[in-house]
Amino acid sequence: MNKPIRIVIADDHDLVRQGIRSFVETHADLAIVGEASDASQAVKLCAQHKPDVALIDLVMPGGGIEATRAIRAASPSTQVVLLTSFEDVQQIVAAIQAGALSCLLKDVDADALADALRKAAQGEAVLHARIAARLMDALRRGVEPGSGMLESLSQRERETLTLVAEGLSNQMIAERLGIGEKTVKTHVSNVLGKLNVSDRTQAAVFAWKSGMKQRSET
Repeated sequence: MNKPIRIVIADDHDLVRQGIRSFVETHADLAIVGEASDASQAVKLCAQHKPDVALIDLVMPGGGIEATRAIRAASPSTQVVLLTSFEDVQQIVAAIQAGALSCLLKDVDADALADALRKAAQGEAVLHARIAARLMDALRRGVEPGSGMLESLSQRERETLTLVAEGLSNQMIAERLGIGEKTVKTHVSNVLGKLNVSDRTQAAVFAWKSGMKQRSET
């Protein structure tokens, strides 16, 4: 009997991970070797276990794009399959450029998910039909990868980015917004992941170049 396909799953929602685990456990040829709730944990697990496939949430603390890039660097043999609730072309293109093999929407049915995991282990890419359609439309319209990323930010994430662009620390942002410093840290992490940048300085530059900061002051 062939060895089962070894999988690491990463999603910040416990119920999602539990659901995937319960499903995978029904297939003898699939095996979960690690679970993570954020990007850094996912990278550490992949570096440790060298799984065949990493099933990664596109939008989670630390960012699915950054996780993809780091996983591919730490374990080149690991294929990354992204799961997302959003049909954001720019983020998906950025994720593919970072090294993701496949991208599925979270409404994918169980059989299709199993098929995608098996194909990923063989190096075969799978794109959800609606994602493929959006990518084709973007190519026809000449949409540049990375444009429109600000639209993926929540209102609170936009507020956080604006204050990051002003040079405020997490503590100062927390005081300004009336929220906890830990919550600010999560927002900043999400912003970096969604904008596909590696640090606060790059995020600030993005905000200024996009005109977001100027618009927020008018």
